[in-house]
Amino acid sequence: MYFKNVLIAILFATFFVPSYAQDRVVSPIRAYTAKTLPAPPGMVYIPGGSIIIKYGQSDSEASSVKKFSVSSFYIDKTEVTNRQYRDFINWVIDSVAIAAYIKDDKYFKHNSMDSSSRSIRWNEFKHHGRDIMSSKNSEIQGKIAPMFDHGQIRKELYVFAYTYLKRGKPGDPKDRYVTEAVNVYPDTKVWATDFPNSQTDELVSEYFTNPAYNDYPVVGVTWKQARAFAYWRSMHSHVKKSRSIKNFQLPYSLPSEAQWAYAAQGSQEASEDYSADSAQVPRDKKDRLIANFKQGEGDYTEDGSSYTVPVTSYSPNAFGLYNMEGNVAEWVLDAYNESAWAFVHDQNPVLLYDADSSESNFMKSKVVRGGSWKDNARYLSPYIRDYESQDIPHSYIGFRCVMPAPEILGRRVETRRVHYKNKRSSKKNEKEVIMTNDNTSKPSNTTTETSKTNVEELNTK
Repeated sequence: MYFKNVLIAILFATFFVPSYAQDRVVSPIRAYTAKTLPAPPGMVYIPGGSIIIKYGQSDSEASSVKKFSVSSFYIDKTEVTNRQYRDFINWVIDSVAIAAYIKDDKYFKHNSMDSSSRSIRWNEFKHHGRDIMSSKNSEIQGKIAPMFDHGQIRKELYVFAYTYLKRGKPGDPKDRYVTEAVNVYPDTKVWATDFPNSQTDELVSEYFTNPAYNDYPVVGVTWKQARAFAYWRSMHSHVKKSRSIKNFQLPYSLPSEAQWAYAAQGSQEASEDYSADSAQVPRDKKDRLIANFKQGEGDYTEDGSSYTVPVTSYSPNAFGLYNMEGNVAEWVLDAYNESAWAFVHDQNPVLLYDADSSESNFMKSKVVRGGSWKDNARYLSPYIRDYESQDIPHSYIGFRCVMPAPEILGRRVETRRVHYKNKRSSKKNEKEVIMTNDNTSKPSNTTTETSKTNVEELNTK
């Protein structure tokens, strides 16, 4: 009886195949006719193309030049602002207050799959802003009182923990996931540290916290802090996605060096003029400067500002990006190495190295791009690279984020129809394959023998 039932089940499965197991019909590829894809708020779609990167510092080091292809991606129109970064650290300090000081279970929801895991119920609060830290509730005030020192939140409490894949290195070759806790409050004293014999008191006390500087680029942020911001933005950004990416889980990150240089060049075609001398002082048709940089010794103000400017100042480049030249230099994802050209891939290259805090500054060096308000015109070139240790902030280094993007499938890859046309000649019977696109026939440029071979190959398949 058992074997009879098994036989019936097999026969049933054979003749009554469910619809999900049947062969699927693959649809033809239709060309996407728009020139760009809708981008998340504040970002721009950058189509794929090529870039030449010069890794050596000297113009004579021609051997360190290499051409790369870069896939499509989204990138922030502007540098990350003080206001955007304050949203980040406010979220961090609210989280610390709830998890470490208030400790009220009503503010948490538990993971049904893991009882030891829980997350904060942000909807228990009216807003995600500063309601917790400025709460008038006496019970909450009493619990968070130790977080303050002389009326100010203690800076050492702004700690954000995140998990990332740490790449292997000599002596420890295995990739592994690690969790790292980073103090994310920016160093507001960098103005005085960078320029010890200059009057910078107002910038030290006001630049990051005063609303008048809301739309200025955040500075005083290390490479690790910038990467922590990108991770937080990936996990807690609730922007409305366009139809083109709504089914994708696309993380934010720092741009690779190739992505940043390609976006800065403003063209899909690689320029062959990559020397430092190729940098030109950017001016508009009225001969006004349209970038924020140092014009000469003691000359900072011809561009309209002595220090940084708001992130949408001047005009965008051909890709629609603001201040890829000047204002603040920008952290990128890559570790700095002048020999990187010899071993990075020629498609979407990136050199990743997660240095430990105990390693030398050389091993902790990360690439910095774009030049800043305190640099001369030479550093405005998209082909000039600089570097800084990953844990050293400055008043002239900021950052922006990128996100992966789908490729646009244009006319070059759309499905074409194949027609066979017989042609008689006085010498012999010839066959020609004619490819048609949009109902337009074009003769093949191949030789008769090649065309004949293609037909025979197609007929045998």
